[in-house]
Amino acid sequence: MFRECLPKPIINRAGIRHAGRVRIDQVNFHLLRDEAKQHVRRRDVLRLRNFRAAMGAQTSSQVADAMTSLGLAQVLLFDLNPGDTTQAFLRGLLVAAFPLLLVGPLAGFLADRYSRQGLLVVGQRLRALLTIGAILAALVEQAAVGYATFALLLLTTRVLYTARATVIPRLVEPHQLVAADSISLIFSMVSGFVGVAVAGLLELIDVRLAFVAAIALHLVSSSWYRKIDVPLGGGRSGGRERDWRQAAAQLKIPKVRFSIMSSGGGKLLLGVCYACVALVIDARFAVEATGYAAVFGVAGAGTFIGTLTAEWIIERMPRKSVSVLASMVSAVATVSVAIVPNIYAALGAIVVASFAFQNVRVCNDAAVQSTVDSASLGRVFAAYDVVYNLSFVGGATIALLAGANDEFVGVLLACATGYAALAALLVVIGSGDPRPTLSTTKPAEIHVATLSTLRVSNTTRPDIAAATLSTSASAYSGHSVSTTSASAPKQAPIDVSA
Repeated sequence: MFRECLPKPIINRAGIRHAGRVRIDQVNFHLLRDEAKQHVRRRDVLRLRNFRAAMGAQTSSQVADAMTSLGLAQVLLFDLNPGDTTQAFLRGLLVAAFPLLLVGPLAGFLADRYSRQGLLVVGQRLRALLTIGAILAALVEQAAVGYATFALLLLTTRVLYTARATVIPRLVEPHQLVAADSISLIFSMVSGFVGVAVAGLLELIDVRLAFVAAIALHLVSSSWYRKIDVPLGGGRSGGRERDWRQAAAQLKIPKVRFSIMSSGGGKLLLGVCYACVALVIDARFAVEATGYAAVFGVAGAGTFIGTLTAEWIIERMPRKSVSVLASMVSAVATVSVAIVPNIYAALGAIVVASFAFQNVRVCNDAAVQSTVDSASLGRVFAAYDVVYNLSFVGGATIALLAGANDEFVGVLLACATGYAALAALLVVIGSGDPRPTLSTTKPAEIHVATLSTLRVSNTTRPDIAAATLSTSASAYSGHSVSTTSASAPKQAPIDVSA
């Protein structure tokens, strides 16, 4: 890795004390930033060839995922289980929980231990092979085969998701991470919509055609990943730094801890909200399976809008403010479902809660990616992802069990109370964000110098790294950094952790 070839600059206390005292925020809460951060256009990120290749591979893979998921849902929930949809849904959640619990630590270990590019290339081929099991489930009409295929595909999905998340910092610059994560999530949602639409059309002919198309798309994705020509990390590039104690220490970093708590707590309550609102719609308006489809449909719309706005919001609001306000807004939306007996109010609450949480999620993803050392990023991000996913499964399961006896209002009020408690907790705990005080140097210059030196390991381009070290040395020696150069930003880069 290029970082290991560079002299280690002395960056900490002397230079920072010269610029101003820096402390980690605890109870302080600021709604807006003192100054807007540098805007990163998505089209500029998409001009990066390797990033485009990664997005092409991801899109092909996730279209195939959506097609396989819809096909298996048709086979397992309806063709082979024409009875109680709620019971079948619970079985699916339980099947999903075990792979998520078991594969999380393994996914992170693999992403750090082996070449991430190799994992992505071989993993997509393996998924093409596993999808054959879905065809067999439809042919022999055995639910056990279908659930086994679903579990194995989910195992590989989590490994590949962790690998994809850890390579994004290798494809873009640190200040572009929020935009890159936003693009990745936008493509993910569009891929899901396209996959469901195509699979729905193919199912009119034969559900097995959807599985055949998914196999072809997984192979296309594998070929796209082979086209990336920059080191993506993992394997030997991790060097001697790849040890479990360091990974555990990274989990204790305040920024990472705050991300895990805010995303995990928010996702748990979002799972409760989704499942309970689906039951409310089913019971009050007798729309049966359509109610479940409506909930996930409007949830997707809210999530998509939140992904679009996340970059704009983080440029203007600190991450703690985004998390606290998201919990407060979601609490109000959840209460509205309990007191307003209207299907549109219920669906609107899902849109609002999904929108609010997605802004938090994008900011937290980028904060973890930009904070954790590359050698430990796989395991740390996997732990973050395990908490995120199991929280949703746990929340949905709790709501389905508690609401089984028509106790919808009580569950919704408990969910709203949980959101309020989460907001209060996030105000109190520290997010790990440095807050300069008594500064004698412009805050933008301090931020650029610190960010450039501390995060030089995230770039794979020697010319950028060399320029970064030069800029840092000038800043810490007391010299001003010229802002007339074309390469110097006119505003501070986006601090995804602030």
